[in-house]
Amino acid sequence: MDFTKMPSRSGLNLFWLISVLLVFLLAGFFTYFFIANQQYNHTHLDKLQASIQKHINRRLQYEVNDATHFANARYNSAEQVIMTSSQNEVSQALDVMNRFYQQNRRRMSDDELKTQLLELLRGIRFFNGRGYFFVGDQAGKGLLMPTRPELEGKSMIDVKDDQGIYFVRRFRQVSQSAAGRGYVRYRWYSSDERQRMENKIAFVARFEPYNWVIGAGDYVSQIQQDLQQEVIEYLDGIQFGQNGYLSIIDLNGKVIAGKGVEQFIGKTYTQLDNPDDRERIATLLAKVKHDGFIHTGWYRHDGQPDDEQLLYASLFPAWGWIVLAGGYADPSLELLLQQREQMIQNDRESNITLLLLMVVLLSIALVMMRYYARGFRQLFNYFQRNLDQQSITLDENARALEISERIVDAAHEGILITDADNRIIRINQSFTRITGYILEEVKGKDPRILGSTSNSPEFYKTMWQTLISKGQWHGEIWNRRKNGSLYPQALSITSYRNAEGKIENYIGTFTDISQRKAFEEQLEHMAQSDSLTDLPNRRSLSQRLQHELDVLQRHPDHQLGLMFMDLDLFKTINDTYGHGVGDQVLITIARRLNETVRITDMVSRVGGDEFVILLGNEPGEMQPVAMLLAQRIILAVSEPMMVAGIEMQLTTSIGVALAPNDSNDAAGLMECADRALYQAKKEGSNNVKLFDPSMVKDKIEL
Repeated sequence: MDFTKMPSRSGLNLFWLISVLLVFLLAGFFTYFFIANQQYNHTHLDKLQASIQKHINRRLQYEVNDATHFANARYNSAEQVIMTSSQNEVSQALDVMNRFYQQNRRRMSDDELKTQLLELLRGIRFFNGRGYFFVGDQAGKGLLMPTRPELEGKSMIDVKDDQGIYFVRRFRQVSQSAAGRGYVRYRWYSSDERQRMENKIAFVARFEPYNWVIGAGDYVSQIQQDLQQEVIEYLDGIQFGQNGYLSIIDLNGKVIAGKGVEQFIGKTYTQLDNPDDRERIATLLAKVKHDGFIHTGWYRHDGQPDDEQLLYASLFPAWGWIVLAGGYADPSLELLLQQREQMIQNDRESNITLLLLMVVLLSIALVMMRYYARGFRQLFNYFQRNLDQQSITLDENARALEISERIVDAAHEGILITDADNRIIRINQSFTRITGYILEEVKGKDPRILGSTSNSPEFYKTMWQTLISKGQWHGEIWNRRKNGSLYPQALSITSYRNAEGKIENYIGTFTDISQRKAFEEQLEHMAQSDSLTDLPNRRSLSQRLQHELDVLQRHPDHQLGLMFMDLDLFKTINDTYGHGVGDQVLITIARRLNETVRITDMVSRVGGDEFVILLGNEPGEMQPVAMLLAQRIILAVSEPMMVAGIEMQLTTSIGVALAPNDSNDAAGLMECADRALYQAKKEGSNNVKLFDPSMVKDKIEL
């Protein structure tokens, strides 16, 4: 068709119609392609950024929790530090004194020897200069008091602390015991404030030649202060990642340690010269109400302020601290941000290119209508340029995929990818870190090489049924590392299907949850056990008792026994020697009970000095078994014991109830045993009573 021979008006209309249609079609095609590609790239990067940010948050929380656990452990070790160090100091002093005595007892008189021995100890200091040796005789007279020399030569037998404890008498009791040494807890005037007493622990021992009492100790609060500085130095040296660090401030706004805030250490925020610094720390204090993440202004590791920083804060009430973690930036996030900036720049260039392309297309359309043959050649050239542009776009996408692969390798979770036949084709670096396997060792193999016999065949069967029906499975599983060790992991498996609906890959992501499992087991043990004796508590007793009663209903020929016991006059021990000695007595009694009962029996502590023994469910008469075991328990409890250098002998009272004779439900059986215990205590110590229905009436009348 020759357009040059058409009438001029018709030719002009056709020219514009074809030009407009061509421009709109081509513009629509390229606009759709550009927007779809741009949206896919941004969505992909957003998901990767969210995953990396989640990893950063977990790292901040982990570092702070690890720091507070360390600080808490050191804080609680203060008493053990005092006890160990004071015993070592006194033992060394006794060695020196005994050697000096043996060397000079034939050359000096007793008075000269005593004077020289005391002077040997007078100037010795330890515990950062606070610790010293004190010496007294068995009559309670002070022979050596380096910090209170005015008390030397005076009797201190009637000296007591602000809680009414005659601690000098306690010194003498411990030194006169069979061991001749031991620990004493008491209160004494603090070194910096002579009007106020603080908790103190001392180790005392007997010096045989003159029957002296020699001791040394320190204040618990002072040791905790020493340990606090050790903890500060440890936490101040922690760095994670390239810029991650910890900071410590107290609840009054005093800066204690941290990178980037060195210029503020030792000052409260009200003492700072710069009002911006004061405002920044005051704002942080207002936001920290409990453990968790906060966004606030803080400081980078180089000291430069940052107006919006993600921090994880944890309260440590023992020392009144706030522990902060911040500044950590995952290298993968920086790489991702660089890629995002590059993508934004490419978007700008593409927009300009698209605009220019529209202009070129319009020009081509106009020229094509004027010059038919030349127009087709230019159209072919345009398609060629389009193909070149697509090739460039594919190269850019390939580079983006390469970056995505780097990000996968940098992920904290272990990742493995299998083909449709469940053969491993790809793993990341975290997979190697957690399992110990490298790609060459697992490529082409079934993931079952990581499995363990801890999971039953039914477990795997259910897992695969869920994966096939729903396309994904999430749960916890036990797997095996390359070195053979078992560990629990949180595992997610997703199946990827192609456009035809056929499975092409399985993608698994997992994390090692060994620490979390250990913490959960510890919490469960704490919930089921008595914190002092480690015996089962009331909750464990109730669960076991109900279980045994359920079994009893299915076996009518069986019987069940329940004993209630408590220690006679136990309150006197607490009032006389203190709760510390009382606690040691309870621990000793708990151990003796466990050694006395049968393997099928259960010993529990339900409070104070009250213990409950549940006798194992067995056929036949339970009464003779229960009464025989009660007598064995009375004998075991009455054996003498040595606690804190004090020898004591205890008695106990026991009430026994039987099921189903007395009651066939848990509450009723425990009430019967309690009434029998009440009757036993009423008739005197070291007594055991079997429940009798008449006890109900007697107790009501009383």
